[in-house]
Amino acid sequence: MSQPSPLLAARQHAQALAASGDLGQARAALEHAVDLGRANLGEDDPDVLATAQQLAAVQRQAGDPSGARRVLEEAHAAGQWRLGDTDPVMLGISFDLGVVAEEMENRHEARRAFTRVAAHGPAVLGADHWAVVRARSYLGEDPPTVRMEVPAAEQHRFQVPPQQFPAPAPRHFPAPAPRHFPAPAADRYEPVHFEQSRHDHGQRPMPPVTSAPPAAPAPAKADESAYTRRAPALFAAIAAVLGVIIAVVALVVVLADRGDDPDTDVPTLSGPAPTDVRMRDYGSSVRLFWSDPANGRASFVVTGSQTGEQLRPMGNVGPGTTSFDLNGLNADLDYCFAIVAVYSTTQFSTSPQTCTSRSKKSKAPSPGAR
Repeated sequence: MSQPSPLLAARQHAQALAASGDLGQARAALEHAVDLGRANLGEDDPDVLATAQQLAAVQRQAGDPSGARRVLEEAHAAGQWRLGDTDPVMLGISFDLGVVAEEMENRHEARRAFTRVAAHGPAVLGADHWAVVRARSYLGEDPPTVRMEVPAAEQHRFQVPPQQFPAPAPRHFPAPAPRHFPAPAADRYEPVHFEQSRHDHGQRPMPPVTSAPPAAPAPAKADESAYTRRAPALFAAIAAVLGVIIAVVALVVVLADRGDDPDTDVPTLSGPAPTDVRMRDYGSSVRLFWSDPANGRASFVVTGSQTGEQLRPMGNVGPGTTSFDLNGLNADLDYCFAIVAVYSTTQFSTSPQTCTSRSKKSKAPSPGAR
């Protein structure tokens, strides 16, 4: 017999508070429930994720779409490995994330979220579910789905005639070919083979001289021509990657030498910087979260190093992504991290540093120590 969720009472209480108009108390109750659920059940538990989804709804109702988006992104990242995109709870989180992203005019993130609902929702929730219908309507997939359903049965009926027409076609064309060409070819080649067989006993070096070697270079030239055609594209891609690497290195120099005289050829710090940078410390790895100041129009470079050392690039993500996992860290050392928004090859903006506090925890005396 299944037991009720330990978070059900808190969710019902928060729902009653929100219905009465007390959104502040409802938000506080749900935040406390999410913290307790993560500590006791785990951050990827379905009940914890559903409570986080309800918290995001209250924040959105209270006029805080940025906070709602942050909660939904954290919930989606936490449940991705255990539940995946085909779980009903994850589909609900994806749908709410798409709605919030659209309200914030981040259409790139909205399309990503609604695409997950449109792709996995019909099999889990049903094709007529209101969330699936709205996601498909946002993506403009309503006309294609209707057209694909109507001719699906008719295409099976019209697939038989096309299979009958190509069948006689090869019968007509190959029929005259063997009648005209093989007959004279046999008459000409047969005496040649007999004559060669008579002289092969005394002239064995003749067989190597054939027409096969001249035909071999032809495909090689075709391959070389194809390679020469693709070479400019490959060189352009390599040059683009090198340009990004050089720009990131130049950014590190700018961050290290802010006091020097400005130079027009060096990347400049401009544009809104990433805000609300948060970190979860797991010892040998950390997970970083931040808010996108460009609404999906800028990439991000994650920089970091040990405390007291110069920051260096440790990873990068594309536009619209606001989280990153760093692995392979030393659990006994402290690290500092900063998120850099890349607007162009010469324009960057960095967030304040966020550092771990492992050494303080290790030096703290135990409760029984004197």
